[in-house]
Amino acid sequence: MRKCVLATLCALVLQAVVPVLASEATPGAAGNETVYESPEQAPEYPGGLAELMRFIAGNLVYPEEARYECIEGRVVVRFIITTTGDVEQVEVLRSVHPLLDDEAVRVCKLLSGFKPGMMGNKPVKVFYVLPLNFKLDNDMDITDDVIARANNGDSEAQYIMGFCYHNGHGVPMDWVVARYYLEKAAAQGHERARKLLERTQTNLEQAYPR
Repeated sequence: MRKCVLATLCALVLQAVVPVLASEATPGAAGNETVYESPEQAPEYPGGLAELMRFIAGNLVYPEEARYECIEGRVVVRFIITTTGDVEQVEVLRSVHPLLDDEAVRVCKLLSGFKPGMMGNKPVKVFYVLPLNFKLDNDMDITDDVIARANNGDSEAQYIMGFCYHNGHGVPMDWVVARYYLEKAAAQGHERARKLLERTQTNLEQAYPR
């Protein structure tokens, strides 16, 4: 799946990606070094928050299985920014689903080049908390236009119809109807429709065993 890009109609929308230094608290420890939660000077990503958001949006990929299952939500990740501005010990503080959790951790591990936090003009390790919202875009809704396009043979519209009926996204869940549209899209070579069709067929076989 192609990477998501900020300000485009992509499968992922990042909302309120705001780094948060942990609230006033006693410093923690990592090994033999103190890790501060509220240093005198907070760490800063090169270019500031806007560049941090741009990097995340450009590298974070919505897991296909999560798309199929309509899994959305906010993953909160915490990591340590070292005295050299690198990222270590990435962990999930608030989980949504393993698929989204793993992707959030993967992208945070790519971060580097921070201006480290400071205490008394000395670089120190700092805890950094980053919430990331995973949200499917509105292009996956059934509209009059999507219905018309699907009935006219548009494979992407047929996939959207199948996706929504498969997951009960805005319409009652109906795997039979989902299969109808997905078969039409898959017959035109639509790869995501083909993959989702396999899942739909499995669901039908389990729901209505012969």
